[in-house]
Amino acid sequence: MNTLNLFTGLAIIVAGVLLFFAGPQLIVIPSTRTEVTDLFHDEGFIVGDIWERSVQLDGGVLVNGTVAVSSALTGEPSEISMLIMDDANYQKWLSHSSSTYTFQKDMSNAQAFSFTLPRSGLYHFIFDNTDSPVKKKVTIGADLQKQVSVSLPDERIRYVAYGLLAIGLLVTVIGGLRKTQVPWA
Repeated sequence: MNTLNLFTGLAIIVAGVLLFFAGPQLIVIPSTRTEVTDLFHDEGFIVGDIWERSVQLDGGVLVNGTVAVSSALTGEPSEISMLIMDDANYQKWLSHSSSTYTFQKDMSNAQAFSFTLPRSGLYHFIFDNTDSPVKKKVTIGADLQKQVSVSLPDERIRYVAYGLLAIGLLVTVIGGLRKTQVPWA
């Protein structure tokens, strides 16, 4: 038995085991993932003249959704004006001053919408039905999609650990089988 080879092989095996278990936690890869959060989950309501909901939202968030609009009396497909604006523009809109919308569109039945919020703040979702004498039944489903930076463990380091384990096992076996030469014999 060659003790130098044997102990060297065992040391390489220990290094491989440590790298196998601790390596992915020590070496991480920065990545981004998309977090999806419900904003409105198929929320239904009747709009006489105006329906408004205020929501605090983060900037840079993508808002996706669909709107279903029908006549409250007949159930026939219809359309309604959808406005989204920040709080400062909402105050202007209430006083009938010129305001800027984050999103503005006449929505018909089962129509999709998508927009990105320019900055964080209080946003107002408004369905304006003042141009129609008929009440509308509206169902909205919307979610927020935000890009989040995460650090993921690097699983590739385990391949290096497998290599170290194989080399350590080989050196240990050679050290166990090889005879030590006695220099005085």
